Amino acid sequence: MFTHVFLPLSLALLLFSLVGCSTVRSAWEKTTEAYETYVDPRPEINLDRRPGLSRAEQYLAMQFSLMDQNLEEALRALAPQDRFPSSGWFTDFLERFPWMTAIVAVDTQGRILTGRPETPIKSIDPAPLLDREWSMFQRGLQGFTQDTPLGPEMIIASPFFRDGTWQGLLIAHFDPRALVRFATAPERLVLLTPQKLLWSGADQATTQHIMEAPWERILRDRVHGRKSAEIDTVRWLSRPIGDLQLIYALALPNRAEP
Repeated sequence: MFTHVFLPLSLALLLFSLVGCSTVRSAWEKTTEAYETYVDPRPEINLDRRPGLSRAEQYLAMQFSLMDQNLEEALRALAPQDRFPSSGWFTDFLERFPWMTAIVAVDTQGRILTGRPETPIKSIDPAPLLDREWSMFQRGLQGFTQDTPLGPEMIIASPFFRDGTWQGLLIAHFDPRALVRFATAPERLVLLTPQKLLWSGADQATTQHIMEAPWERILRDRVHGRKSAEIDTVRWLSRPIGDLQLIYALALPNRAEP
């Protein structure tokens, strides 16, 4: 069973700030300076200036921080776009986030209005996204996953409106492998949701062990933790994209634990 452990602010607070709890928000506001000290969003990560972190925690921070930074920037670019954008916006979005497969707009019937590139390598089915209730009161970003012939695809959907009426969705989607490229040791990472494996760089036994965990129950009251096995110790962090929980897990040999 997963045991709850304290992770220093460098790991826990970034995801706590995304959960939406007022207590967490208050803690986040009081610890902005600590966050900036411990999690350096720039590619040059200086672990020597993070006193108080174990080597395993430093390693996890280095693996996940650049991945999550890029994902967070994409979410922030989509979140305020609640009207149908200009054609230039789609081009600019893909230039800013070249690791994305595509950015498209669909109407409430799922018909494609526009998008970039015109012929993406991987296409997704908008129908399951449209099944969700969208309105001015249900307008937050939502995450989804879909299987494609070329592997799973992560999807971020954002509604747009006209005169307060829902008109359709902006849909950004990407191959999880593109996000994992920002990690320096992807062979140790596992990227998953409670329902789906998105990336497995760890060995098959470790990946199976991670997938068999009761994630829906675990995530009710935790956003980070670890699980020790005979050979590896798995440290994990979860970040929400709407109702979807994206889990970063890192398998480290037990000798790397403090």
